Amino acid sequence: MPFTFVDFQNEIAAQLRLDITNESNLATLVKRWINLTIQDIKSRTDWYWDQDREIVQTVIDKTAGTVSISSGGTAVTGVSTAFASVDVGKYIQFSSSNDWYKITVYTSATAITIESPYVATTALSAGTYTIRKFYYSTSSSAEKILSITQAISKQNIRLFHFKDFDQNVLFSDATGDPFIGALWGRDSSGNVQFALWPYASTAMNLEVRINKTQADLSANADEPAMPNKWRYAIISGAIKRGLEYSRTSDGDRRAEGKGREFEGI
Repeated sequence: MPFTFVDFQNEIAAQLRLDITNESNLATLVKRWINLTIQDIKSRTDWYWDQDREIVQTVIDKTAGTVSISSGGTAVTGVSTAFASVDVGKYIQFSSSNDWYKITVYTSATAITIESPYVATTALSAGTYTIRKFYYSTSSSAEKILSITQAISKQNIRLFHFKDFDQNVLFSDATGDPFIGALWGRDSSGNVQFALWPYASTAMNLEVRINKTQADLSANADEPAMPNKWRYAIISGAIKRGLEYSRTSDGDRRAEGKGREFEGI
């Protein structure tokens, strides 16, 4: 049967001869050793049991209606526009400028606020505009993006670190079927974020393959995401940490021995 968090605690405490029932500080340490070992194993490679897929849908540009904004202003007023709360975090480009401005506040279907002041020397009145989604985010369960594919032109999207993307892809407002992606760190919620080029001209499903986030075990009934056969590695790694904690002298080599065992599993 699968080992639960409490099973790991009891096994490790027994082998280290620790009284975790009456010594709460020792119980806290044992829990930490278990979770550190799980994260250690998880970080070693892209394990098959650690992978999943999710769908991220692209968003097409918004251009309906006209907008007005004063020189140096941040308040955008629309006529026949359809601004929405989901536009916060997107970028807007006005017909009088090539610059893009991040939208920070949604007030109504005809009123939004941009992050930086409008730099044109004259006001824009009843001008056209483009609102575009530059960055897409995975769900909170994704720790790392492994690959992205799209079925419209049936190809994988080549992923670049943002520095390589900036050096090799000249800034362009082109739209079409994306075939390049840039990894852009994490969004304000801590979710993995990426950008596409060219910007998607149609709504499409992107299949994003991910490594899943492993939350620390906390409840007694919690189980690690890895297969049950890995319980021996978890126990061995946690005991190694326990032996390091209880080392009594420079000649105490028990932790090193257990470490070799852990690495060899």
